[in-house]
Amino acid sequence: MNKLIKVAIHERKVTFLLAIMIFLYGIYAYYYIPKQENPDTSSPSAQIITVYPGATANEVEEQVTQKIEDELATLDGVENITSYSNPNVSVVILTLNYDVNYDEQWAKMRVLLDALKNDLPSNVQDYQIETELTTSAGIILSLSGEDYSYEQLGAYAETYKKRLEDIEGVKRIVIDGIPKKNLEIKVDLKKLESLPLSLKDIFDLVSAQSVSIPAGAIQTNYGKIGVKNPSDINSITKTENMIIYGSEESGALLKLKDIADVSFEYDRQQHSYKQGEKNSVLLTVYFSDNQNVVLIGNDIRDEINLLNDKMPSALKVNEVLFQPEEVSRSIEGFIINLLQGMIFVIIVVLIGMGIRNAMVVSIAIPLSITMTIIAMKLIGLDIQQMSIAALIIALGMLVDNSIVISDSIQIKINEGIEIKKACYEGTVEQSIPVLTSTLTTVVAFAPLIVLPGEAGEFAKSLPQVVIIALIASYIVAMFVTPALASIFFKNTHKENAPKNRLRHFFESGLKGSLKMPKMSLFFILVILMGSVYAASFLSIELFPYADKDIVYIDVFSEKDGDIEYTEKLAKELRELLKEEDAIVDISSSIGGGFPKFYLTVGVRPPSDNYSQLLLKVDLSKSKEFDSRETYAYYLQRLVDEKLIGGTATVNLLEINQPGPAVDIRISGEEREDVKRVSDQLYNVILSHNQTINVQNDSAAYEYQYLIDQDSIKASSLGLTNYDIQLQTSLALNGMKAATLENGGKTYDVIIRGEIDKLDDLMNLQIKSSTTGGKYLLKQFATVSLDKELSSIKRLNRNSSVSVSANVMPGYSANDLQKWIENSVLLGIDQEGVSISFGGDQEIFDKYISGLLGAAAIAVIIIYIILLIQFNSMMQPFIILATVPLSIIGSIFALLIFNQNVTFTVGLGVASLIGVVVNNAILLIEYINRERRLDRSVYEACVNSVERRFRPIMLSTITTVIGLVPMALSGSSFFSPMAMALMGGLTISTLLTLIVIPLIYYQSHKREI
Repeated sequence: MNKLIKVAIHERKVTFLLAIMIFLYGIYAYYYIPKQENPDTSSPSAQIITVYPGATANEVEEQVTQKIEDELATLDGVENITSYSNPNVSVVILTLNYDVNYDEQWAKMRVLLDALKNDLPSNVQDYQIETELTTSAGIILSLSGEDYSYEQLGAYAETYKKRLEDIEGVKRIVIDGIPKKNLEIKVDLKKLESLPLSLKDIFDLVSAQSVSIPAGAIQTNYGKIGVKNPSDINSITKTENMIIYGSEESGALLKLKDIADVSFEYDRQQHSYKQGEKNSVLLTVYFSDNQNVVLIGNDIRDEINLLNDKMPSALKVNEVLFQPEEVSRSIEGFIINLLQGMIFVIIVVLIGMGIRNAMVVSIAIPLSITMTIIAMKLIGLDIQQMSIAALIIALGMLVDNSIVISDSIQIKINEGIEIKKACYEGTVEQSIPVLTSTLTTVVAFAPLIVLPGEAGEFAKSLPQVVIIALIASYIVAMFVTPALASIFFKNTHKENAPKNRLRHFFESGLKGSLKMPKMSLFFILVILMGSVYAASFLSIELFPYADKDIVYIDVFSEKDGDIEYTEKLAKELRELLKEEDAIVDISSSIGGGFPKFYLTVGVRPPSDNYSQLLLKVDLSKSKEFDSRETYAYYLQRLVDEKLIGGTATVNLLEINQPGPAVDIRISGEEREDVKRVSDQLYNVILSHNQTINVQNDSAAYEYQYLIDQDSIKASSLGLTNYDIQLQTSLALNGMKAATLENGGKTYDVIIRGEIDKLDDLMNLQIKSSTTGGKYLLKQFATVSLDKELSSIKRLNRNSSVSVSANVMPGYSANDLQKWIENSVLLGIDQEGVSISFGGDQEIFDKYISGLLGAAAIAVIIIYIILLIQFNSMMQPFIILATVPLSIIGSIFALLIFNQNVTFTVGLGVASLIGVVVNNAILLIEYINRERRLDRSVYEACVNSVERRFRPIMLSTITTVIGLVPMALSGSSFFSPMAMALMGGLTISTLLTLIVIPLIYYQSHKREI
C-alpha cells in the first residue's frame, strides 16, 4: 500500500480527478437510489384462512385447524404457530425464524396444504394464503361522496386504478370496499313441500345448467373450427325461467321462479369503509421493491390531480395514507441534520487546525459520504431513516482518520522535511495505527448486523452503512488527504508558542495522578460503581412510539355475527370523537381492518364483530396535551367510560411489533384448566391500580341450537348423515351452486332456503338420496340449546389464552411483571398449565441478550487485533479499559437529559466499544514509540498526552458535534442514542487522557 500512497501523492492530479468523479457520481446516485421511510424487512409470517361453512368453533378446530397445524409443524425454522378457530372459519398464523429461506418454506407449505385438501370436509372452501404480512401500503386513497352508492364509488375507483397502474414503480393496486354482489335463489320451502324435490335437487339442477364443457372442433376446408356450448345461466331471466320439474300427469312445467325468489343481493357479511359518515371505497397502491418512492409519489399525485379535474365535484378523494410525502419529510429532516452536523464539524476543524489544514481534512466528509452512497446503491441498501442515522453517527468519525494523518504530516513538515516526503512519511507512519483504529470500530459495529428478530432486521442497515462509511474514510485519509496536503500544507512551527491551556490542564492532572496512581485508580473505580448504581434510575422503553400523528382504535362489539351492530358501535364512537379538537380526520373500517398502513401494524382478518378507526391528530389544536402518549391515554379513558356494547383499544404506531406491556400466555392440554387460571389472573390484574387495557382473550361460551338426531330412526327412513347435514346447511347458510357471467362481471349463484324461526327448521323436509322419500326433520331429530365456544385460540398446537395489560403513564411494566411473577402466581393453582411471559420483558431479554452477545464478540475480536498490533498480552487490556469509561458518560447523559433507554441506545453503547478504544490506541502507540527512544515510563506517559492531545480532542469533538442535530431533533428513537453516544465519547475521552497513561505507568513503572 505504501507504493499506492506514493503514487497518489506524486500523481495528485489523477487523484483529484478521480475524487471529483466519485463525488459527482455519488450526487447522481443519491438522486436515483431507492428511498423508503423504513428499512424493508422480509416477512417471516404466513396466514392461512380456511372457511368451513356452518361449522362450530369446535368442529373447525378438530376438522380443519389441527390438521393444518400438524402439516405446518413439519416445516423448517418454525418459531411458533398461532391459530384461531371461529364458527365457520379457521385462521392459522405461522411464524418462521430468520435462519431459513422463506420462499423455499412457503413453497413447501403450499405443497403440504394442497395434499391435505383430501382429508378436509368436502364443503371446506379453498385456503386463503397470505405470505406478505409485512408488505405495507404505499398509498391509501379514500373515494367518498354524498349520495354515492358503493358500486358507483367502485366504478370511479376503477378509473383511477387503470390510470395509476401505468405509472412506473407501481407494483399493484387493490380496490377494497366494493360490496360483493351475488345472484341469490331463495327457495320457498312451503312451495317445495308439494314437489318431489329437495333443496339438494335444486342445487344440482342449477349446477348442471351452469356447466360449460368444451365440445371440440369440426374439420372444414378452412381448418378446424371450434364448437362452443355456453352455459345456460348467463342472465337473471334465464335463471328464473329454468325448468325444474315437469308433471307426468298434466304435462305442466314448473320454472324456478315459481318456487323461488331470484335477485341480486349484496353479501350479508360485507367489509365496508366510511370516510367520516360517508360511504367510501379504498384504493390501495403498493410499490415495487427498490424504488425511489418520493419520485413515484410525485407522479401519482400529478395523475390524481388531473383525474380529479375530470370527476364530479361531489366526489371526494382523501389521502388516508400517502407514504411518499412521509418519506420525503423524514428524509429531508435527516438530511438537514446531516448538513447541520457537517457544518458543525467543519467549524470545529477550522478552529482546531487552521483554514488550510481544515480545508484538507473537511474534504473527507462529502467525499466519504458520496463514496458510501455509491456503495449503498451497488449492494442494494436504501436511503431510509436507519441508513441516514448511520451517516450522522459516522459523520464525526469520517474526519478522524484524516485528522490523524494530517496531524502527522504537519509534524513532519514542521520538522523541516520536504513537503512531498513529509506527506508520504507522515501517512506511512500512521497507516497501521489508523488501520487498527478503523478495524476496531468496524469490528464493534459488525456483530450488530446479525442481531436477532424483527428489530435486528430493522436496524441491520445502520451498522452496514457505518462500516461502509468508515472504510470510505480510511481510503480518503490514505490517498486523498496526503495528496491535498502536498499542495496546501506549509510549515507552521512557531518558537515559544503558548501552550494550550486545556492541554496544560490535562498534563497537570496526569502528573498529579501519576504521583498517587493507586488512589487515582480507586477514585475512577468509585465513579464507575456510582454510574452502575445510577443506571438503576433509568427508564427502559426499548421501542418507543413512532413520531407520527396517527392514532388507530380497534373496536370489538359484544354481539358476534351481527355486523349491523358493529357498524352502529363504530358510528357511536365516531360521534364521540367528533367533539375532540385535536382529531382532524376519521376513517372507519367495519367488518375488518384497514390494509396494512404501517410497517408494524398487523392486518386483521375479516370479522363481523370488529371495526377499526384511523384518526389523524394535530395536538397543536388542543392545548391540553404535550405528547401523543398522553393524548392516547386520555382517549382510552374516554372510550372506556362512554362506549357501551363493546370494547375499544387506542393504539399509537410503534417502531417494533405492537403489543401489550405485559402479556401472560397460559397453555395446556385441558381447556378448562387454561380458562380457570386465565380468569383468576385477569381478575387480580384488573383490580391493580396501575393497569389499563387489561384483557383476557379467553373465549366466551355462546348458545347454539344443537340438532340431536336419532340415528337409528334416520337410517330406517333411508337418510344418511350427508343428506341431513348438506340439506340443513343449504337451508340455513346457502351454498354456491354456479357462477354467472354478465356484462363483463362475475357473480356467485347462491341457493338457500328461507328459514326465519326454529319451527321452520323443524319442519324442513330432508330427502333421502337412496329412497327418494322426504321426511320432516322433527320426525327423526330434536333441537335443543347448547353452549359452544365462540372462538378457540391455540399456541404451538396447545390450547392457549393470553391475559395482557398496559401500565398507566409513569409506571413500570417491569415492576408489574415482577409483582405478577413473585406474588400473584404463587397464589394460583397452576396444575395442568404452563405459563410464559411476553410483552416488554420478553423483547428486552431477547434484544439485550443479542446486544450483549454482539458486544462480547466485538471485545474479543478487538483484543485479537490489538494483540497483533502491539505484540503484547497486557497492552490490549489497558486499551480496553476505555470501554467502561464510555458507559459512565452514557448513563449520566441519559439521566441528565431525562431520556429513556431505547434499542438504539443499546446499539450506540455497543458501538462505542470500537470508537473509544481509538484514542487509547493513539496514546499507547505513542508511549511505545517514546519508550523505544529510551524515554522513561513517566516521560513517555506525559509526552503521549502532550503530542496526541490535539488529534484525540479534535476527533472526539467532531464526532460529538456531528451528533448534536440528531440529539436536538426530538426523535423518540434517535435522540436518546445520540445523547448516549455524545456522553459516552465525551467522558471516555476526558478520562482516557488520564486513565490510560495512568494504568500503563502503574503496570510498567518497574521497567527501566
